[in-house]
Amino acid sequence: MPAIVTLDIYSGVPNPSWTLSDDQVQELQRKIGRTSGAEAQGGSLPVLGYRGFIIRPVESEHAPGPRVEGLEASHEGAEESVLSGIPEAEDFVLSTAGEAVDAELTRHVREAISAGTTRAALAEAAAEAARVTCPRCHAADAPAYNPGFWNAPGRQPRNNCYNYANDQATNTFAQPGRASGRMYTALTCQSVQPAAVSDGLAACPNFHGALARGHGWYVALVIWPGRDYHWYRQDNVGCWSHKPGSTPARNTDNSGAAIADPRTCNRGNYTQFCSYMITTRRVRIR
Repeated sequence: MPAIVTLDIYSGVPNPSWTLSDDQVQELQRKIGRTSGAEAQGGSLPVLGYRGFIIRPVESEHAPGPRVEGLEASHEGAEESVLSGIPEAEDFVLSTAGEAVDAELTRHVREAISAGTTRAALAEAAAEAARVTCPRCHAADAPAYNPGFWNAPGRQPRNNCYNYANDQATNTFAQPGRASGRMYTALTCQSVQPAAVSDGLAACPNFHGALARGHGWYVALVIWPGRDYHWYRQDNVGCWSHKPGSTPARNTDNSGAAIADPRTCNRGNYTQFCSYMITTRRVRIR
């Protein structure tokens, strides 16, 4: 049976997807079969940027679509599988993308696959990182870090970083400015930030000012130039957390370290720090 493959790489904007033919699915299955279980890693990498491929079988009236064997489900109870940590299979899937993935992004993904980042490497980096001291949280409304809510099967794939930062699970993969009719037109600070302001957020110079009850909490906007945006939020413990795209919410950066300040943490390709902002329960997103 054919399958829909999604390149899991973005956080705010939708990921590129395309279809694998039945023959291509069989070839993928052969390449996975040549890899020992010790080489494959379970699930998407917990980072900003390239995390692997999500593969969903195409169903028909006559037969359910079988999951690709040898891969873990993207989340509990999902029919989708995650391909990561198997370079030969990943390179093959990328080669089938056609016009769905442009040349620049293809080069980036191939470099990421070749780098061979693994969960073990991230854990080692985190162990070597200096212990992070969380700053004081000055916002009375700051949410508690509660990944279980966001990582539930019915919520995780339908809510992105903008949903998470605003603490609103709309299940619409919310976009800055869409609810207010002023959606961003370019993936730049100058376009995404005003779109968020139109939804009700407000820019601020830092996250040190006191915010009394009812006056919201701090979030931060960063940009992968020309590609994507990403949001962080400060939790009531003082450190920050985030939810990259449809992947699980987490409170660590690309080095596996706790996030004391999103301006200085390891953000991978999201090299432009736009600003800190304040969001409230009155903000409307969609």
